[in-house]
Amino acid sequence: MEDFVCAFEERIGSPSLFCGRRQEMELLLRWTTDLIPKKLAKSRALLGRRKSGKTAIMQRLFNILWNLDGNVIPFYIEVLDQDQWLLEFSDEYYRTFLSQYISFKTRTPLRKKNKPWKWGELNEMLKALDNTEILREAENFQDDLEKEDTHNAMRAAFAAPAEFTGYDDVSFVVMIDEIQYMTKHIFYDKERKIRAHNLPGAFHGLVELKYAPMLVSGSYIGWMTQMMREMFVGGRLKRMSVSPNLTFSEGMEAIWRYAEHHGIPITEEISLVVNHLTQSDPFYIATLFRSDWPGRDLSTAEGVIRTFAHEILDPGGEIFGTWSEYIDISLDAVNDVYGKKMLLYLLKERHKECPRDEIREHIGWPPERDRELEEKLKTLAYGNLITLTTSNFHYQGIPDDVLDIIFRELYQYEIEQDRPDVRAELTEKLERLQEEKRSLAGTLSELRGRMLELVVWRELNRCRKENRTVTNFAGRLRKITDAGDADKMNELIELCGGSKFDNVWMNHYVQLPHTPALEVDVLAEGGDDESRWFLAFEAKNRDERNPPTMDEAKRFSTKVGMIRERAEQRRKRTRFVCPVYLSAKGFKKDVEEWLHSKSILTADMETWDASDSRRDSSPI
Repeated sequence: MEDFVCAFEERIGSPSLFCGRRQEMELLLRWTTDLIPKKLAKSRALLGRRKSGKTAIMQRLFNILWNLDGNVIPFYIEVLDQDQWLLEFSDEYYRTFLSQYISFKTRTPLRKKNKPWKWGELNEMLKALDNTEILREAENFQDDLEKEDTHNAMRAAFAAPAEFTGYDDVSFVVMIDEIQYMTKHIFYDKERKIRAHNLPGAFHGLVELKYAPMLVSGSYIGWMTQMMREMFVGGRLKRMSVSPNLTFSEGMEAIWRYAEHHGIPITEEISLVVNHLTQSDPFYIATLFRSDWPGRDLSTAEGVIRTFAHEILDPGGEIFGTWSEYIDISLDAVNDVYGKKMLLYLLKERHKECPRDEIREHIGWPPERDRELEEKLKTLAYGNLITLTTSNFHYQGIPDDVLDIIFRELYQYEIEQDRPDVRAELTEKLERLQEEKRSLAGTLSELRGRMLELVVWRELNRCRKENRTVTNFAGRLRKITDAGDADKMNELIELCGGSKFDNVWMNHYVQLPHTPALEVDVLAEGGDDESRWFLAFEAKNRDERNPPTMDEAKRFSTKVGMIRERAEQRRKRTRFVCPVYLSAKGFKKDVEEWLHSKSILTADMETWDASDSRRDSSPI
């Protein structure tokens, strides 16, 4: 086992701020660590609007794969919305690839801001790797640069990951973020006059390679979809939608993590208010906690509303700036009163699919110009301000309350001579939540039961920050059955109960060579000058009718074995690995006995909470 190293500096900031996305990450980890080595992985496209988390997912995937140190090497590059000569882009692409390849092979984190190394540095590093074929490829590319042979340089750069699989017994995942910008911002000539509008087509054959598949992303779904139809024909990219919203539990996790990171006290009740107003959107949640508005107040519901309203409505607000820019870019092609009327109508009716004739009637569009109306609607869809549904005749507004508010604040008066009272709307939204007192109280009481791993992570993190051991660890476990070695397990309990931990992770991935990556719900690590120790949790929120199965128990035992094996690979000795299976409503007798026979401790919410002297709803 090794500490998580940020070999790649993630835009999100602290690694602990990456929250949720469990379903997406599990899918991508299976794809990379299981299917790619077997040459079964089909290239994928992440589709989602701006600020929906695509970049965070790709960059976290890079760091996970780097830390797993398996036989799949990650390569990530972002295409910027800045004009570039294709030769310059090819140079950056190739140096970025080489830098990340060398980083992985030598276990050396990348430079600050992930800048690629320069050619002089790269050449020395490549010589140290002692791979003559790779060094020759790099030298050939530099010859193309000197000759300004744009075509050959581009082909060599784009094909490098696939070529390297023949020189080294590894596979690659090629991640290109915002690939659609290639069609607009890269030029064939140095003077930047001839746009390389079909450049992504250069990956047409490479995208089908199973040993170096691609993972691409785009923030303008309509634009991406059109590009994929034209340049990746035949379904070469499997689509994967990325919602801007987390699940309820993931939203709560994000709120508590950001509160802790920024040192802002927050109660569980206020965290519910934040989650409700932001629709569990991590961008909106993060904006609230990093707001530099002098009036920021997250201690009361009213303060949360005022702070959120500022970020939405004030020209200096981060959310307002992001969405107003996005709206302006997308409206530019239909910048007339009809385009704005269409968008306003679809946002107001965003929870249903609206046929084109209904839209035409509402905005007063001439029937004989229906084709022009269709083009305007498609343009808004390409800008991801509305959604083109299953037919080419029905459209729907994006179900985002904040986008709706900002657009109405910008254009409702222009269109309808009626200005919205956004603060009143937010207050009314909160009042509707507070009117459901019974539901709110029930939600608060269920938080621990619904998010067991978050409960454990929060407590272990408090212990870490306060430099103390886990409160009454022994008293919070279930009785050891006859199947367990009581002496051995009690010794483990005493060791763990008296130990402190330096690092705590939630949803931490472990992997051994030639095995898929597996996720550990919560993992804590401590140590001294001579040894290291670990506390690993599996958490299951189940009712009495659906307790953990034997297969799930065996799966956790496999994870514990992987933790032990990785730990033994380190120079320091492993003092202990303490596994705990926490099941909300207990276990079947045979499953618990099997766990105890493997020296895996067990707990349920009654035992875990009953002896927790720090259990309350106070600020974190």
